[in-house]
Amino acid sequence: MRTITSFGLMVELSTLGAGIQNIALVISDDPPTLLNLVLSYPDDGKLIQSGSYAGRTLCPNSGRIGSSGLMLHNEVFPLEANDGINQLHGGPHNLSFTDWSIESTETGTDYVKVTFSASQPDGLDGFPGNRHYHVSYTIEDIGCISINYHATSDRPTYINMSNHSYWNLHGIEATCHEGTSASADTLSTLKKETPHKNISGLEQLLLINANNVMLNHSDHLPSEMIPVSGTPFDFRMPMSLSENLQSDTLSDPLFRKQISTAQGYNHAYLLTKPDMRRKYRGVKHYESLKNACTLTDPFSQRKLSLMTDAPSIVLYSGGFLSDPSRYIALEAQDIPNVCNILPEYMNITDPDHPFQRTIRFHIT
Repeated sequence: MRTITSFGLMVELSTLGAGIQNIALVISDDPPTLLNLVLSYPDDGKLIQSGSYAGRTLCPNSGRIGSSGLMLHNEVFPLEANDGINQLHGGPHNLSFTDWSIESTETGTDYVKVTFSASQPDGLDGFPGNRHYHVSYTIEDIGCISINYHATSDRPTYINMSNHSYWNLHGIEATCHEGTSASADTLSTLKKETPHKNISGLEQLLLINANNVMLNHSDHLPSEMIPVSGTPFDFRMPMSLSENLQSDTLSDPLFRKQISTAQGYNHAYLLTKPDMRRKYRGVKHYESLKNACTLTDPFSQRKLSLMTDAPSIVLYSGGFLSDPSRYIALEAQDIPNVCNILPEYMNITDPDHPFQRTIRFHIT
């Protein structure tokens, strides 16, 4: 574990899946009290048993790929299934539940950076290429967590890495166990209490900068793209998930079946292009990043802004979690199964074209 505290924000990173173990706000020093903002588990065993992938790096692939396998340069690579006849999150030997190495740490005046690395051999779970992965977390003193992904392969292959954190910005309060030193440096020393007012994650206000969403087959693989207008998938203005799940648009049998099958939301949104902004000297701009979405707790007004250069974001409302409706996941990634349904949008990683992706969380 690596715990980083920066201006009231505490981030705990784990070598298991190069993941975010916890993100918390320090709300009191005496007694040491935190407000946990993401889904976490007391130990790695319970995390793996949950099947939630909470906070882990999804690698080599985020989401599902259909049973038809991976098509690369007119050659089909069958993939090992771990979700019925399909493959989920990179297959049975994915790196979400593997220990990564800490490659480096770096500390500046206003940031801390930790880089993890891992590798996979050619042919594992069907993916071609000897692949090497790097995940860097940069925690800045302005409440930002940036995740940068980099991967290389000695053969053409498909890589689609992301993060699988679940959010409830209302927070779950955690205090030190009795007798624990106030100088404890990991969140594992803390005892979780019940959420304030037991606020559901579905009460959070969500805005997604997307005009189109993918509908799904019954196996949760995308089937077709439709405009969000006039559907329960429209989050172009801030809207709580619970409000959209009770809207009149669910009178449409098509949408009602979509929500029923996913037990809420488990759908990919095609993000709008980034705004073109003028560069100013001395000011950081992230022109390649899209303002993908914002999530707001209507009670505390706490807000998460997510920026990314990924083409889509998958909204998952946690319907298949053991404790549903408490958290929602926002996964910046390619459209699931893009290699089979929209190959023209597929980015191939090869020796001359490494995989690159950035996800940036800003908590205010």
